[in-house]
Amino acid sequence: MKTSIKTFAAAIAMSALVAGPASAMISKDELNSDILSAIGSGSNVTVSVIGDTVTLQGYFADAVARNSALQAALNAEGVEQVINHAVQSN
Repeated sequence: MKTSIKTFAAAIAMSALVAGPASAMISKDELNSDILSAIGSGSNVTVSVIGDTVTLQGYFADAVARNSALQAALNAEGVEQVINHAVQSN
């Protein structure tokens, strides 16, 4: 049940990232917040945004959280590169 809720929450977060008009750039703080929302609780991951590059560091709780964070970052407006230094703890 928890995985289903995480998956649903991640889908909502990712939809919010890609639903806006193509011309609207998301701010660094909004992008950071959206990716952390997609990750959910139970992970110890920090998000760093520099220019068009997002870097993830720390530990993901599971593969669902890892995939959600990566997809949220990759699908965000203005992001050209995602560097994943985070690992899955389970």
